[in-house]
Amino acid sequence: MFGVMLEKIRQARIGRILALVLIAGSFTATAGKAQSLSSDEILRSLKSKPASGTPTRSLGQKPAAQGGLKSSDSNYLKELPTRGLKIEMKSRVAEIIDHADLPSIDIEVRFDFDSAKIRDQSLPDLDALGRALSSPELSGARLLVNGHTDARGGEGYNMELSERRAESVREYLVSHYGISGKRLVAIGFGEERLKDRHDPEAAANRRVEIVNAGDM
Repeated sequence: MFGVMLEKIRQARIGRILALVLIAGSFTATAGKAQSLSSDEILRSLKSKPASGTPTRSLGQKPAAQGGLKSSDSNYLKELPTRGLKIEMKSRVAEIIDHADLPSIDIEVRFDFDSAKIRDQSLPDLDALGRALSSPELSGARLLVNGHTDARGGEGYNMELSERRAESVREYLVSHYGISGKRLVAIGFGEERLKDRHDPEAAANRRVEIVNAGDM
């Protein structure tokens, strides 16, 4: 009799443990899905922002090309090479992004360790990005594909790794969605533009930033 009671208690405990495991697994799956991006979300983030007011002309000054983007900056972004930017070019691009408030979105793209190989778990977000960039609303836009790292590792190493990873994302979009390579500029910023400066090693700093640089 006593043995039967012990067996019932043991089975009840096992049942509770299994229930907790199932709940935890369901929560993890739900959390993973919540982090995935849809093409509509990406599209909304990358659409050109309307100008804040009616542009006016003055002697020696051209109106902004879109929103806060000056014509000279717009032309500079149009003429950028699609890869291999020099340090001074990256600095100019960073200044334009900061001052013009260009439409952008951060995407968490996971790569193999010390590699530019994209992990399978990041493909859904890249596929959503590919669909968004193929939409009529963005079909004429030039996009900056900016790779960023955290502050772990050497500065030169991080710069080179972020460059390769940005190029890897660019090549994925070109090869899988037929997006013209001329539209996509791969730039590696390394640890120069931390998203979370209070925690330089935070995961939020490891990201790929897509910026709408205006029409081609």
